[in-house]
Amino acid sequence: MPLVSVVLPFRDAVVTLADAVRSILRQEFRDIELIAVDDGSRDGSAASLAGIGDTRFRLVRNRLPCGVVAATATGLGLACGEWFARMDADDISLPRRIGEQLKAADESVGVVTCGVESIGCKGDGMRRYVDWTNSLADHDAMARCRFVESPVINPTALVRMDWMRRVGGYHDTPWAEDHDLWLRLFAAGCRFARVPEILFQWRDSPGRLTRRDPRYGSVARSRMRAHHLKILPGVRENGIVIAGAGPIGKRLALDLLGEGVEVKGFFDVNPARVGQCIHGARVAAAGQMASKWRESILLGAVGLKGARDSVARMAASAGRREGEDFWAVC
Repeated sequence: MPLVSVVLPFRDAVVTLADAVRSILRQEFRDIELIAVDDGSRDGSAASLAGIGDTRFRLVRNRLPCGVVAATATGLGLACGEWFARMDADDISLPRRIGEQLKAADESVGVVTCGVESIGCKGDGMRRYVDWTNSLADHDAMARCRFVESPVINPTALVRMDWMRRVGGYHDTPWAEDHDLWLRLFAAGCRFARVPEILFQWRDSPGRLTRRDPRYGSVARSRMRAHHLKILPGVRENGIVIAGAGPIGKRLALDLLGEGVEVKGFFDVNPARVGQCIHGARVAAAGQMASKWRESILLGAVGLKGARDSVARMAASAGRREGEDFWAVC
């Protein structure tokens, strides 16, 4: 049996699919299988793979589109490896990707990602996101920032099958299925690692699912955060206080209330907001952070550029520890 099972779900990807498949089959580490799942393509994508005669490659076809989560589950159901590697149809895995990720996986590690280069990038937001993920050098950095954005770019992931089975794999959720998986793995005690070397080329395009599907948008992301924040130690017992009484904080408070979490209050630097009542919770001045609502878990929810670091400094000055009683969410 192969050590690594690579699953590549695709739909209507005829332009890029063959290159993505070949990038996996040309890995220097050879003990792999590649399961490509055609999720109801109509553009001849499967035909573009007709010349691939590698015995490690298998093509599975869904007659009707089932969605990326179901298509990935189809591939996982056929996989035989001890490790699961994800791949997308419009990206490129550089030849040393899987081998270097395996080298970084000691017995304590359940997920390994790697450095990423964005190709065809159309906006600064995507570049900033890629740079941010590349900056998360180890498990602790990824764990602390898990609620900000997805700390692992999905098709870079190499995951132990034991961990996939333990948490039930990808769930078909109303928010991003990959970020949801990482949050469940962190909560279950899984350790993450990153190979800093650039081993993956991530293609940005107008048709990318993350750009056009509302499950990857800000409203769904806020609901996902609330869903997973509620299980953090101390949240149910002591409630939440939010640094930032702007749109992000207000939205998150509403979602937390919907999850049954008590929102004790808000902190804000804007004097015009101090004293306001939002969803039943009072806004206090940021200068009171060291003395007010000390027992509650503090969330940093200010979306302005540079605000994450500013809120983190204020939280640290108030005696809070990031990743314990303070979490940034944007």
